[in-house]
Amino acid sequence: MHDVLLWDFGDTLVDERWMLAPPVGISGWRDAWIAVMATHADDWNRGAVSAHDVFAALADETGMTAAAVEVHAHACCRTLGFHEHAWRVAREHRLPQALVTVNPDIFGAWIVPDHGLHEVFDAIVMSYAEGTTDKCSLCDRALERLGATRDRSRALLIDNRADLVEQWRAAGGVGYWFRDDEQFHADLAALLARPPGRNYRRRA
Repeated sequence: MHDVLLWDFGDTLVDERWMLAPPVGISGWRDAWIAVMATHADDWNRGAVSAHDVFAALADETGMTAAAVEVHAHACCRTLGFHEHAWRVAREHRLPQALVTVNPDIFGAWIVPDHGLHEVFDAIVMSYAEGTTDKCSLCDRALERLGATRDRSRALLIDNRADLVEQWRAAGGVGYWFRDDEQFHADLAALLARPPGRNYRRRA
């Protein structure tokens, strides 16, 4: 039985393509974003570079100003496409839970407050703030923040990347490979079944 849920974000709770929507009149935005991410994403997700650096690179690629890039990026972050069933279960808060995500500084600055994520999760662990993109390390930090009694064997990681789920399992955790929202809905009853009398309520 799971005591803790560890949720991935992109392509688990939401469609992770939110930054690909182009600004009006900038047809090359998608290609520019992909090109800049190829050279900056790893460092950005580790906190080694900031949004300022990335927006400057995007400005060079698109011909926009860095300020215009920032405005558009923030608009993209406000319009996330949440997966219906996964997001509903996360909001139901069936167990102590943490969001464990590989994401850059704009995630903490914009997405967390704009979408009220602190109201849904007991802990939010973000790679840029932790200085690592290693998912097992991030999950361990989430367990620490959820309480010293938490252990890997009772922690279920829900993630769209099969390789990360397998890594967590190999480290002693429990994992569910999120392939799509409909499959998650079909698997839900077995995945989060509770013995009689076990009904978690979040502390106020």
